Amino acid sequence: MKSFLNTILLVCFLFCFIKNSYAQDFPQTDKMKRNCIKIGTTSLIKYYLSYEHAVAKHFSAGVMASYNATTFTGYTGTIFTRFYFSPFDKSGWFAEAKGSYAYFEPTAYSDYYYLNSYSTYPTLYGEHTGYVNYLYAGISGGYKIFFSKRFFFESLAGLHYGKATFGQNSIYMYPPDVPGGNIFGGYTVKDVFSFYGPAFPFHIMINFGFAF
Repeated sequence: MKSFLNTILLVCFLFCFIKNSYAQDFPQTDKMKRNCIKIGTTSLIKYYLSYEHAVAKHFSAGVMASYNATTFTGYTGTIFTRFYFSPFDKSGWFAEAKGSYAYFEPTAYSDYYYLNSYSTYPTLYGEHTGYVNYLYAGISGGYKIFFSKRFFFESLAGLHYGKATFGQNSIYMYPPDVPGGNIFGGYTVKDVFSFYGPAFPFHIMINFGFAF
C-alpha cells in the first residue's frame, strides 16, 4: 500500500510541477503531437488500452485499463507518468513509474484431499469463484519507435511490487501446469498468484499506438 501511494503522489507531483512549464514547452505555433492512444499486451497476456498526454516536451501522464484473460481473470486500472529522453513525439528511450489497482476472480477451492497414499497431487474440492484485490507500483524502462508521424511501436520491461488480499474461502487452486507436471509454488492461491500470476515481480510489455 505504501509503495502504491508513493507512486500516486509522485505522479501528482510531477504533473503539477511540469504543468508550470507547459506554455514555454508548447507555444501556440508548436505543432507537436501531445496525445496518444495505445493498445498492448504483456507477458501475463493482459490486454491494455491506454491514453497518454504530454504535459511538457519530455514528460507525460496517462491512464490505462486492462483485461487479464489468464488464470487470474480480472481487470486493472493504472495511472502512470513518463520521462522521455527525446521529445514526446519522437523515437527514443523513456522511463516510467506507475501505480495500479487490480481485481481478479480466479477459480478457487476451499479444501483438498489425497485419493490414496500413492497420490502425487491432491484433489481440490469446494470449487467457487474467488477474488483477489491487488494494489501495486512499478518502474520500467523502454523504447518508442515511430513508423510515421502518427503510428508507433514501443516495448518496455520493469519491476513491480504490491500488496494482495484474498477471499476468505479462496484458499487453494491448481497451478497452470498441474496436474501432470511441476508444482513449483504449491497449491495455495497466494503461492500461485506470486509464482505464476500478476504478483510475479518482472513484467514485459509491448504497445502499438497512434499519436495526435
